[in-house]
Amino acid sequence: MAAFSAVFGLAGAYFAYVAVRGRVRRRSSSPPPLPPGRPEADGSYDVYVSYAPADRNWVREFAARLQGQGVRVAYDEVLLRPGDVRVHRLEEAVRESLNGLLVFSRVSMGDGWVADEYALLIERSARTRQRFVPVVIEDVVLPEFAATRYHCDFRGLSPDDARYSEQVAQIARAVRETSS
Repeated sequence: MAAFSAVFGLAGAYFAYVAVRGRVRRRSSSPPPLPPGRPEADGSYDVYVSYAPADRNWVREFAARLQGQGVRVAYDEVLLRPGDVRVHRLEEAVRESLNGLLVFSRVSMGDGWVADEYALLIERSARTRQRFVPVVIEDVVLPEFAATRYHCDFRGLSPDDARYSEQVAQIARAVRETSS
């Protein structure tokens, strides 16, 4: 009985195929065209800073120091206005920035939003040669793509330390170099 059912099943499948074979279009050998590329950075900002909300106070001081060195800095707190759609405005700011910087801390390593921004910054860096600068403020193991970059180490430094000022100046030179 099982063999009888199998034969009728195969016969049914064959006749169904014959009935529709003329109407089924074969796949094209070439993939569909890709959508137009995203616009490149227009230079509104020298650097976009990604960070976890828990690191906001550290970032405020750091951004102020970069601005003091003539760097045009973009980060959520200075960009977002009431009524803005966060994802749209921040994606636009990344697009308008010539460089990307991510502040790595224990909190940022587990933050989903920071992970998305990291992916976007790394992708842009690979595609457009935009500089990506990892900034380490706590003991963390950098993700593999970030670890391929020379990082700036602020662990244990306070804004009053000469080494802190040297690191800020080094970043400012690097992002201005890309901007000019």
